Amino acid sequence: MTEVSVSVAISAPAGRVWSLLGGFDLLPRWLDAVRSSELEDGGRIRRLETVSGDIIVERLLEFSEAQRRYSYAHVESPDPVSGYVGTMSVRDADQGSVVTWSSRFQPQDPGDATIAGQYERFYRTALHHLKALVESGLDRP
Repeated sequence: MTEVSVSVAISAPAGRVWSLLGGFDLLPRWLDAVRSSELEDGGRIRRLETVSGDIIVERLLEFSEAQRRYSYAHVESPDPVSGYVGTMSVRDADQGSVVTWSSRFQPQDPGDATIAGQYERFYRTALHHLKALVESGLDRP
C-alpha cells in the first residue's frame, strides 16, 4: 500500500475549521476541483462531480465529531488506484489548528511512482485553499 499525508497549519480554532472540513458534503465550498456533492444512503455516500466532469463516489467509513475526523473509501473513481481510503482531520495547535488529509491506496500499476505525488500535490493545494478561505473569513456564510 502507498500512503500520502499532508498537513497545513491554519490560524483559526479547530472547531471553526471543522465546521467546514467536517461536513461530508461540503467539499464544493472549499475544494475548487469539486463542482457538486450529493449525499445518498442516509448521508453515508457522497457523489461528487468534478469541474472536469468526472464522477467520484465515496462511502463514509468513520465519523467522529469529538475527534474532528472522518474516513471514507472510493466506491467509484477515475483514479488508477484500488483500495483507496482517505482521512480528513483537524486538531488544535498552539497558533490555531492543523488540518491533515491522508490516504492509503494501491496503484493499479505497481511501478507507478507518480500517483502518490499527484495526490500529495492535490491535497496540499486543496488544504492551502481551505487555509486561505478560513483565515480571510470567507468560510462564514
